[in-house]
Amino acid sequence: MPSRPAPAAVAARRTRRSARRPMAPGRRASLSALLVLALIGSACAASGTGDDGRGLGSTGAPLCPVRPLDVVVTVDQWGSLVEAVAGSCGRVTSLVSGSVDPHDYEPTPADAAALARADVIILNGLGYDAWAQRAIDARSPQPVVLDIGGGWDAPAGADPHLWYAPGVVNQTIDRIAEVLDAAAPGASTHVAEQVARLRASLAPYNEAIGALRSSITAAPDGPPVFAATEPVFDQMATTVGLVDGTPAGFARAVSNHGEPSPGDVAEFMDALADGSVDVLIVNVQSSSSMTDRLREQAEAHDVPVVEVTETVAPGADGFIDWQVAQLQALTDALGTPR
Repeated sequence: MPSRPAPAAVAARRTRRSARRPMAPGRRASLSALLVLALIGSACAASGTGDDGRGLGSTGAPLCPVRPLDVVVTVDQWGSLVEAVAGSCGRVTSLVSGSVDPHDYEPTPADAAALARADVIILNGLGYDAWAQRAIDARSPQPVVLDIGGGWDAPAGADPHLWYAPGVVNQTIDRIAEVLDAAAPGASTHVAEQVARLRASLAPYNEAIGALRSSITAAPDGPPVFAATEPVFDQMATTVGLVDGTPAGFARAVSNHGEPSPGDVAEFMDALADGSVDVLIVNVQSSSSMTDRLREQAEAHDVPVVEVTETVAPGADGFIDWQVAQLQALTDALGTPR
């Protein structure tokens, strides 16, 4: 999990950035151009995978050779990936989707029934969906369970937004296949074929991340600084090479589901005004008067705003479509002259 830079290092970066404002238009344009080219190439590659190019595994998938598994996924961020891996060998139900806050979710009787009959249950883990773990603990015999966050030696309080960590996403695909194989060994060949299809469909996602990271690494003035109203997108932002400039007190309060102090908010407002921040990332599924003020401050000082969501965005055609759209929005923001 990425760590937050030391305060002195962030302060030094802020001093350098204030001195070199505004960011050169050519620098932003180069970031945008590289990712656009990568997305075009990825789209061409995906069109030859033999499915719909979205990695959902639903078009042309062969019939399952065994009884399909009942698979319950706690949150829809992982749901379409599980569907892609399972193919015809899984009847997949995602319990939390849309604008529902998974942190505060209360399972319905229908959710409890789904968890009670599932052959396989897939959790995000790291406390993000603890409500489901309680239902699992009540099962006897126990179902096959994949705790995605349990696959890493994560410290207490680790960022649970694992679907924004590309390394975790790519490894989790194999872990999903392993638990499906364990629950239905006769489906292993089918699942392996589905994984291969999904890997091909992930090309636009992986290449978009790589292109943006390469552009940021090559930026002559150093990596851009981001700040976030909520640490949902942080792991993706740091993966592509952005520097986290969110005031530490503000980030700590929000991560602990608390209210930032007036001093924390004032520090954030100052950072948006003084040129310390190159892009503001806003979780539009968790808005308040405070986040509205921060957004207005960013817009007043020509700091680009990138909207992200915690769950799959309405209208997005699954995980890949959702993630690539957000990466494109980030690239567009970094490519906007100030």
